[in-house]
Amino acid sequence: MRSFCQMVCFLLLTGISKDISAQFMQVDSIQFIGNEKTKKSILHRELDFVIGDSMAVADVDKRIEYNRRKLMNTNLFIWVKSDYHQLPNGHLSIKFEFLEQWYILAYPVFQLADRNLNDWWSRGHTMERTIYGLHFIHTNFRGRNEKLIFRAETGFTNRLDFSYTNPYIDKKKTLGLSLNTTYATNKSMPYATMHDTLSYLNSDKNLRERWSGSIALKRRIWFYDFQTLELKYTHTIVSDTIAKLNPNYFSSGKTEQNFAQIAYTYSYDFRDFSTYPLRGKKIDLGIYKYGLLPSDQVNFMELTGSVAYFFDLGSKFFITSQMKAKLSIGGQIPYANQRGLGYGSELVRGYELNVIDGTSYFLNRNTIKFQLVNKIFKIPFLAIKQFNQIPIAIYPTAFVDLAYVQQAPNEFKNSLANRWISGAGLGFDVVTYYNLVCKIGFPVTNGTKLGMVIGVGREF
Repeated sequence: MRSFCQMVCFLLLTGISKDISAQFMQVDSIQFIGNEKTKKSILHRELDFVIGDSMAVADVDKRIEYNRRKLMNTNLFIWVKSDYHQLPNGHLSIKFEFLEQWYILAYPVFQLADRNLNDWWSRGHTMERTIYGLHFIHTNFRGRNEKLIFRAETGFTNRLDFSYTNPYIDKKKTLGLSLNTTYATNKSMPYATMHDTLSYLNSDKNLRERWSGSIALKRRIWFYDFQTLELKYTHTIVSDTIAKLNPNYFSSGKTEQNFAQIAYTYSYDFRDFSTYPLRGKKIDLGIYKYGLLPSDQVNFMELTGSVAYFFDLGSKFFITSQMKAKLSIGGQIPYANQRGLGYGSELVRGYELNVIDGTSYFLNRNTIKFQLVNKIFKIPFLAIKQFNQIPIAIYPTAFVDLAYVQQAPNEFKNSLANRWISGAGLGFDVVTYYNLVCKIGFPVTNGTKLGMVIGVGREF
């Protein structure tokens, strides 16, 4: 690739101008190499330039790098490389090279039924608290970044799930469509949060049966702005025992709950790598209305907001900071519809064993990390190219979190709500191919409790 300095020298020697910042170069050609399945139209949608556009000489490197990152964030490729050179006529020839993922996966699945490894281990780490089954996933159906997912699971939860996502259903590639339906039954389920942990009931018969279906429209006008409008309907039945143990599970001792909901979400995602970002920012806003029909058994609204920043400090040091909040508006919200902190990344590290249910919360998570390793390792004895090149990055980390959850008084003696909690510690993150992020942490909470946490998932 011709460097910026070489380009400057070329312009000076040819006498075009001594003011490089005022010079523009026309894009003469755009090449895609390695996209054996992915349609070119999907790749062109991510680029902020087309053939015939002009670029300021001073911005060429930055523009091409930004576009390379957008192509990588389609989650269709193991890696994306970019290159460009100047043609004899002074125009630009730009090239993107890809290694596509293996898009069709059908594989047996084995996973823990609890919220994380620590929670599963504390509950006896038995095989009865696991889920197993078969997943079929096509992440690039018809080469158009469409996703088909079918899941059949049994064990702790019996579940059938089907979803289809088409990112672009119009010629301008601004509108997308998602469909999902899920059916699940449980013979073991949490019925209340006691002492800030989930309390489970086990039975030989089904304790809960749930069906849900949803349709969503997504609008993407620019490159980093996403708007989603989703309509969903949920039908759930629980046993009489659940309603007796916690009359507020569906409120007033009910055993059945049906409701429709509508949600609008906005997301601005300007991150360099969506799975494990190091630079950029992400803003999320959401409005959720539960209960649309006169017969619906819930009627409340939730407002959510999240801001995450990712800074490159130089010398391979990075820092991330996220603030997230939720506000619930309405009357008494049933236990089944409350969700505070303790699920996924919505927790204070060090409190993995706890669930802090509530109607509103504030969460602040901060991490500083150092890039110890960032390489692509090749395995010569594997013939399949999608598997014989393994990117691995390792980051030692230090973190500090702070949160507050608002919860109405109840009889279950939860003590972590309605007060500030915090956690800090050290850890390691390992990032590898197919968007896999493994985390090991050693946190200390504001109760001076030292522990170890292990997890798999995204940063934010």
